[in-house]
Amino acid sequence: MSGGWREDILFKLKRRTNEQVSPFQNLILIQTKLIERNSILEEENTSLSTLAENLKLENRQLEASIHSRAAVSQAADSVTVNELHQKLFRLQEELTEMHRRKGENAQQVIDLSAALKLSDKEISTKNLAIESLEAEMMILKQDLTNFQSSLQELESTNQLLKDEYQALQLALTTAETSLSSVKRENDTLVVQLMALKAKDADRMNLENDLFMLKKQQLMQLELAEAASEFRHIPETANQGITTFRTVTGVTVPTKAAFKFEAHEGEVMCVQWDFGGRYFATAGTDRKIKVWEIERLQQAECKAILTGSNAAVMGVDFDLNGTMVLGASNDYATRVWTIDDCRLRHTLTGHSNKVLSAKFFGDATRVVSGSHDRTLKIWDLRSKACISTKFAGSSCNDVVTTEMSVISGHFDKKVRFWDIRSSSEPLHEVIVGGKVTSLDLTKDKNYLGICSRDDKLSIVDLRTNGVVGTYSGEEFHVGCDWSRISFSPDGQYISAGTGEGNLYVWNVCTGVVEKVLRGHSSGIYAVSWHPTGLNILSVDKSKTCYVWSDM
Repeated sequence: MSGGWREDILFKLKRRTNEQVSPFQNLILIQTKLIERNSILEEENTSLSTLAENLKLENRQLEASIHSRAAVSQAADSVTVNELHQKLFRLQEELTEMHRRKGENAQQVIDLSAALKLSDKEISTKNLAIESLEAEMMILKQDLTNFQSSLQELESTNQLLKDEYQALQLALTTAETSLSSVKRENDTLVVQLMALKAKDADRMNLENDLFMLKKQQLMQLELAEAASEFRHIPETANQGITTFRTVTGVTVPTKAAFKFEAHEGEVMCVQWDFGGRYFATAGTDRKIKVWEIERLQQAECKAILTGSNAAVMGVDFDLNGTMVLGASNDYATRVWTIDDCRLRHTLTGHSNKVLSAKFFGDATRVVSGSHDRTLKIWDLRSKACISTKFAGSSCNDVVTTEMSVISGHFDKKVRFWDIRSSSEPLHEVIVGGKVTSLDLTKDKNYLGICSRDDKLSIVDLRTNGVVGTYSGEEFHVGCDWSRISFSPDGQYISAGTGEGNLYVWNVCTGVVEKVLRGHSSGIYAVSWHPTGLNILSVDKSKTCYVWSDM
């Protein structure tokens, strides 16, 4: 191969020499002939000039001789004078012809000089082209050398890759063999693990049953002691609240069981489903996540619901726990099914952020409250808005009963709407600050209101009057969408502060039952488990806390 490319380059150089020299050979021959012809014409011109000078000299001599002869003898023969005149005339004609030929020769010399200059210019152009081609040839030679070295490197690299491929092929074969054995071992371990988990689940269920039985027995003893001692609850500003339906197992949490990072941005809301199996969180990352708590040790994400184009401000479950409702800042309300994580309905019609949305009891209708100062009632069967309520103020939260809607607004008013009547509210309740949140007790008899004057109020829906007001020395509502939550039995109400503290009030006595500290930023929402065993709270720094006393 090394001898072949040298012969190829030599052959190309010879061919280039032949191609570049042969066009100039004719020009060189023509130029040589022109130079020789020019020399001949110059010699002829010189000889003619000499002959003309000789003729002039001879003419002068003849004229002198004529004049001398005329002076000596004026009676000369007329025949001789005529001959001399004729000879003089012939010489003048010959002199004129010589001058004409001299001019023609001079013009030929000029033409040949011009042609010579053009030939010189063409030769210079060709020489420049030859020089550029030689420089290009040198560059091509250098490129050829580089390509040859690159080719050698590629060949060596290719050989190395082939060796590595063979080694990897052997390693892959070995790994596949190992994988097969590991899979068989893993299948065996999975079967063993499932059996152990089943045993562990049975054991945990037995322990839970024993714990609940013991707790019920303890509560019955306490109730018996209370009945025997005829304890009396002191009268306070909250004496309008009389009795609540007892829910076994409701306790005020005393510590954080665990915490976890729920979203990629701020967590705006949290809500348990009605069965207490799942809870949902939503935030500024435009996602709704459905979680399940395992043994009060960790939360496992069961579903991620996407489709919102802005932050999700509120979530709600239907009674069966199969659908999730989300209120979004992109002016829309959406409904997902949990099992397949599919977006089922997108309800659009508001002209501003939707801050809250709730299902009605049959889960075929939805109410949404927006910053555009309206409430809209939607029929999920027809996917259309069936009623619009003009509140006159931005709506921050809504709750529903079977045939009514209660909305809290920026203008410090809580409005009560009958969905079967006109668009005017039935009545209103005014509090001391912008309403941030509403919550109903499980029996739908009492309404909790959180407002920006750092107070919580409770309204008896049977009398439509405020029966209790709650506050604390360090209790400060941190935002316009701070969500509160009743305990399942209605005996406690909880709310978060802008400093990251979770307050729990005793509804009957009006005193702060517990302040739970742990959040590093403001708490946006809380939700009490339907069995009363724990409380969820979410904050601005992406964190969700699970509070419990177990």
